[in-house]
Amino acid sequence: MMANNSNYKEICNKILMLSPKIRYAGIINRFGKTIAGSMRSDVRPLFKPEEARDEFFLTAVKESMRERFYNSLGKCSFTLTVHEKVDLISFLHDKYIVYISVDKGLAYDDVGRIVKEANMLLASD
Repeated sequence: MMANNSNYKEICNKILMLSPKIRYAGIINRFGKTIAGSMRSDVRPLFKPEEARDEFFLTAVKESMRERFYNSLGKCSFTLTVHEKVDLISFLHDKYIVYISVDKGLAYDDVGRIVKEANMLLASD
């Protein structure tokens, strides 16, 4: 179960600490609205505000639609979207979506570790 509203920012900060390659960690609702988010202090945002809003909405729709295929494929552990500049990790947790942006070069094993540890943080708070 997710923590109460006062803890969302703290959870995002803890996710940021899981790897120096994490640029941004956010929690969004099923409509793509940001509940909380934290960016690494030395990072320059790549999105304009309206682009971020659209990206979060698109991610929310995709993650929610994947649930329709759970009976056929099983539950989705996470989604990794690979871009030229950054990689994006997203996954459902309870009624929210966790959205993590990482620098290029993060090993696939580290992606799995970050998702696992982020889920543990979310479950424990």
